[in-house]
Amino acid sequence: MKMNRSKNKIQRLLQTIGKSFFPFCFLMFFLHPCFSQQKGTPQDAPHFVYQSSFSFGYGLGKHYVKQDTLPNSSFTLEIQQVIAYQFNNFMFTGVGTGLDFWITNRKLSTFIPIFANATIKFVDRKSAPFIFANLGYAFKWQIEKKLEENIFYGTKAGIFFQTGLGINIKFSERLSLLFSAYYKMQQSAIQYREDLLLAETKNQLFHFLGVKIGLLY
Repeated sequence: MKMNRSKNKIQRLLQTIGKSFFPFCFLMFFLHPCFSQQKGTPQDAPHFVYQSSFSFGYGLGKHYVKQDTLPNSSFTLEIQQVIAYQFNNFMFTGVGTGLDFWITNRKLSTFIPIFANATIKFVDRKSAPFIFANLGYAFKWQIEKKLEENIFYGTKAGIFFQTGLGINIKFSERLSLLFSAYYKMQQSAIQYREDLLLAETKNQLFHFLGVKIGLLY
């Protein structure tokens, strides 16, 4: 009964996030012309910007736990929000946070990353390539455990790093659509049981490749 209640809570959380994130992005898209018409601020002057993004990725490599070799078969879904200061048409830096969901063998583990962000655009054109990097720490929020299972992925908080290359498609001076491919590294652990009374932990580095879509406004 307790496990069923936990599953229902997770499902409601994911549904709430899905229902609120994309309407928010569309709302920002339609309200943006109102913001861009504000007087007294040159469009190329330094200013604060906001980036909302959604990404998904898949694990790379293998993990070694005692005598076993385990594939990194984790699938990740991540929502991020960044607030940054744009110095010019080429660079902004800031801080961000989000939710990172790992799904491994139908088990869910959740992180809350907090990170510093730096993004550089190579040219000032309507469609321009860019590179970004996020570095910070991912806190553990929740992990779903089943008593009949013996192995659990992503059981500890740890250092978080993400970098990627993409394209910035500018709709106006203050609104862009971002597409990118990324590499992510997360310091965490695998927990395994030898019997019902003993649980040990093996520290690991988890590697992922994925794609991200976002709005810069």
